[in-house]
Amino acid sequence: MIEILDPATDATRIAALLDPGSGFSLTDAWDTAARELAAIDPTGPRGTPRYVVYDWRARIVKLPDSETFWRLRTARNRYLLDDQEQRRWSNARIGIAGLSVGASALSVCALTGARRFRLAEHDTLGLTNLNRLPASVCDIGVPKLTIAQRRVFETDPYSSVTVFPDGYTPDIAPAFLGDADEPLTVLIEEMDDLAAKVDIRRRARDAGIPVVMATDNGDNAILDVERFDLDPGYPLFHGRAGDLTDLTTSTLDDPRDRAAIAQRIVGADITPRTRFSLTQVGRSLPSWPQLGTAATLAGAVAAYAARLIATGHPLPSGRYRLDMDRALLGAAADTADQWNELTEAQFLAAVSAMGGDPRSA
Repeated sequence: MIEILDPATDATRIAALLDPGSGFSLTDAWDTAARELAAIDPTGPRGTPRYVVYDWRARIVKLPDSETFWRLRTARNRYLLDDQEQRRWSNARIGIAGLSVGASALSVCALTGARRFRLAEHDTLGLTNLNRLPASVCDIGVPKLTIAQRRVFETDPYSSVTVFPDGYTPDIAPAFLGDADEPLTVLIEEMDDLAAKVDIRRRARDAGIPVVMATDNGDNAILDVERFDLDPGYPLFHGRAGDLTDLTTSTLDDPRDRAAIAQRIVGADITPRTRFSLTQVGRSLPSWPQLGTAATLAGAVAAYAARLIATGHPLPSGRYRLDMDRALLGAAADTADQWNELTEAQFLAAVSAMGGDPRSA
C-alpha cells in the first residue's frame, strides 16, 4: 500500500517522484524531526532519511528511518510507559476483527505505539457509519479496511499491517490467529456476526490467545476480557451464554437462537434507551444502536486492556463497566426516568407490543 524508499538504493525513483511533473507533492519532515530529536536526545544518532510514498494522497514524505522515527513517535509516552513496556507493546501482534468499535481501538493502539496488526473486515463505509467512525464523506463506498490501513500508515509508515478483506471466517483463522511461532498477542473482537464471534473464541481458546471485547451501551461501554492464555478452560463469554461448545453454525445463524444468545451475553444491565433501541433492530434500526461517544470510549478501553495484557500487567478475566452517565450525572443516573425519557414500564410495553415476552427482554 505504501513505498518506503532509501536514498542509497532508490535515488532514481525518488528523483522521479520529486519531479514537478510527477503529480506528487513533498512534505519534508526531516528538519523538524532533527530538531525534535536533538531536544530529547542531544547526543543520540540522527539516523538516515527515508521517503515514504502515499499514493492515495499523491504525496511523498521525507522522514527518519524506522528506529529514529519510533523514538520520536513514542517520546511523549516516556515515563507513562517505561522502555520495556513500550518495546513489548510495539512488538505485540494485535488482531482486530471488526472495524466499527475496532477502528477506534486500532487508532488508539497505533497512537500509543503498537506497530504490528492483523485486521479483518469485509464491509464498506456507508453514511450511517459516520456517526461513530472517524472517516470522511469522500470515503463513502471505500472498504473500512482500506480506511483503517491508511490511517495506521499515516500515523506510522513502518507499521506492519496484514489485512483480511473478506472479514473473519473459519477459512482464514490459521493465518489471522497465527501459528505456534507467531500467534496473536491479543485479539480485539468487535464483530456483529454471532457465529463468527463464537468460532473465533473457540479457536483463540485452543491457541491460548486472550480476547478483549468492548460493547457500546448508550454513551457508556462494557468491556469483556477472556484470558484464555491464563486459563485454557475459561468459558466463552464468561459462561453467560451457557455451553456453546457443541452449537453448530446453523444454530448460531438462526435468528431466534441468535437473539436469545446475544441477549444473554449482553445481559440486562444496560441503559433503558439502549434496551428500547434493541427492540427496534430490524424495524427502524438496521443494526445495534451506537453513538460516537461510546464507540470512542469502547475503542479506548479495548486498546488499554490489550496493552495491559501485552505488557504483562495483571488483568483478570471478567466484565468491566465504564459508566459515563454515573460519572457525570451522579445520583441522578440511578433513577432512569430522571435522565432517560424512556422508563422501564415503557420499555416493557414496547416489547409486548411487538409480541415479545417482557420477562426475557
